[in-house]
Amino acid sequence: MATSFSGELATGPTRAEVSKIKATCGALGLLVWCLVMPILFYSGHFLRVPGHRRLLLAFHHGVKRLFNIYTEYEGELRTHTPTLYVCNHQSYLDVFVLGSVLRGAFIAKSEVAGWPLFGTLAKVQDTLFFERSTRKAREQIEVMRDHLQSGRNLILFPEGTSTEGTHVEPFRSSLFEAAVGGERAVWVQPVTVAYTHYQDVRMTQAERDRYAWYLPMTFMPHFFYGLGLGRCTAKLVFHEPVRESDFESRKAWAAHCENAVRAGLDRALGVDRTDEHG
Repeated sequence: MATSFSGELATGPTRAEVSKIKATCGALGLLVWCLVMPILFYSGHFLRVPGHRRLLLAFHHGVKRLFNIYTEYEGELRTHTPTLYVCNHQSYLDVFVLGSVLRGAFIAKSEVAGWPLFGTLAKVQDTLFFERSTRKAREQIEVMRDHLQSGRNLILFPEGTSTEGTHVEPFRSSLFEAAVGGERAVWVQPVTVAYTHYQDVRMTQAERDRYAWYLPMTFMPHFFYGLGLGRCTAKLVFHEPVRESDFESRKAWAAHCENAVRAGLDRALGVDRTDEHG
């Protein structure tokens, strides 16, 4: 049985019909997956099984498959630690797409910690939960810096919001301060996330809205119906890693990363903005 999606904002042609039967089966599969994987992870942790943290990648990969998302890659991923990965943001699905490849902790708003099931799963991955408060900005940057200086990676969405998937909002340069200072040299790698094809054909915006999640969309219908869709192709573009010393200022550093991610998104979507800038 197929159904329309009430949370869709864009108008236009779409082949992305939702199967309620498939969505229900996917939801049940997701529930089982979300119960089994933490048990395996904590068992590996307490028994000190070598390589048990690779289960985190497997968890995200499994969720990605339940949403029928397949990933293509461009560029070379920096695997040395510590690395700050800075990515554009369109949806909660970005976490699973990125988390299936990147070894690192995400930064999430503090409310996520209290979400049923997903809050617990986020804690398993050592997610850093921050309040959206300028008063606590300095403290939060120090927490990020300590995390990086301990030799671990971070995954950051410096736009501070999610978009409809066709443009990149300005990066908040203040967050790059977490990669400055300390004994360990921290590299920043820009990463582009793009949802490009549905059923092997380039997406319309109406189809992309099945994957991008932004206000005023409601979460639960978007999430549930996403499990009942056909094959989606997401592309990750790994750009050249850079460090603070390569730039004259932190703002220039952030702007370089923002432009790299934007160019990667345009390339992945087949968009030519020459006329806009010319």
